[in-house]
Amino acid sequence: MPLFPLPDVVFFPKTLLPLHIYEPRYRALASEALEHDQVICTALLRPGWEADYYGSPEVYSVGCIGRIVQHQKLSDGRYNITLQGEAKVRIQEHVRMEPYRLVRVAPIQDDDGWMREERVAQEAADLVRLFRQVHEGQGPSLLLADTFGQNMSPESILNTVAMHLNVEPDLKERLLEMDSLDARYRSVLEILRNATTTQERIERVRHLYPRDKRIN
Repeated sequence: MPLFPLPDVVFFPKTLLPLHIYEPRYRALASEALEHDQVICTALLRPGWEADYYGSPEVYSVGCIGRIVQHQKLSDGRYNITLQGEAKVRIQEHVRMEPYRLVRVAPIQDDDGWMREERVAQEAADLVRLFRQVHEGQGPSLLLADTFGQNMSPESILNTVAMHLNVEPDLKERLLEMDSLDARYRSVLEILRNATTTQERIERVRHLYPRDKRIN
């Protein structure tokens, strides 16, 4: 399966990921994926990837496979594609390194007991409410918050919120690697609550600072 490494994005199952593909090696990846099963594996690059970006820097072993559900080939050979997350996987081995990496993967099944709890719909709604509160007025994040609809499953809502949290990529990777949806939900909820508390503290002291930064 072709591997598309990501420097600062962690892709989750049951989410959507738009990508702009411009490097020649990944143009070839997109072209060949579209000709075959339209499936790509993504994985987060490990810290220090900048020193060997144009080589084959290390990636985390847990990633996500996505299916190309939309694509546009531009006149200069670049691609705009959208991936739909299908499954969490563990990269078992690299079977080819050039021009882009091919990997062998094994699926990882999360414990989905959270989906069968009575309060799951309300808990998913709480995530949406907190996400909107934290990202109020923040442009693209606010637009994302408005996309949550009634047709989204609680798992899709949970993973979409996790994917777009304003935290470091390695923390999102840890969220992806959690082996149960319940553990992921509780961690995401804690992150959002902490962010909300921080915002409330800032608002309580905002009046102490002049609006005009030229005023000391």
